[in-house]
Amino acid sequence: MQVDEVESVDVAGIWGSQLDERPPRRAGGGGLGPRGWTLAVADVLAPCTTSTHVPWAYHDYRPYGSQRTVHEVNGDDGLVRFAGLGADAAGRLLAALTEDQLATRQRDSPTLGAVLRAAVVHPGVVEVHGYAVGPAREDERITAEGVFLYALPGLSVPGWPHDGPCDCTALWEAARDGYGLRDALGMPQELQRRTNRWRPGEHCWLLAWD
Repeated sequence: MQVDEVESVDVAGIWGSQLDERPPRRAGGGGLGPRGWTLAVADVLAPCTTSTHVPWAYHDYRPYGSQRTVHEVNGDDGLVRFAGLGADAAGRLLAALTEDQLATRQRDSPTLGAVLRAAVVHPGVVEVHGYAVGPAREDERITAEGVFLYALPGLSVPGWPHDGPCDCTALWEAARDGYGLRDALGMPQELQRRTNRWRPGEHCWLLAWD
């Protein structure tokens, strides 16, 4: 059986090189910290940024009007995606980031701080997914788009999107109240059952705020 090659990127190297470039203009003030603050936690995020964790961030495409195929890797579009971030990494981020840096959210999602604490309190049950923006942009930040929840196997949600009876509301309320997501401003836009490559054979719920 052929095993797919795992691709990865040097997150610290990418962000370090961005610091050597001309700093972006900050239209709204000083941002969430001194330029390059994300570099201090690049090694925490890096193991969760591979093609195993975010395969959609590694792909081939053909630019419009071109005959050549380009291979894009995680970070090429300015966002470094991550997924499967568990208790140990979450604890390190909580210790390293400031209150303002932990207060970021993706639209109606829980704050970054809330989902990281949920991962710490529920090790192996809650994992975080999201993206980071490095020092090349003025909106340098780390944002959680949602969680993977390895719990509540008895609930039923049909393939997404769906119509008709489902346990979406019950799933969300159980996740919100039982797994530390109470500071969310609204229900996730995506709720679906899945199996992740880094935990084969284990079903979980994807909760995502788009």
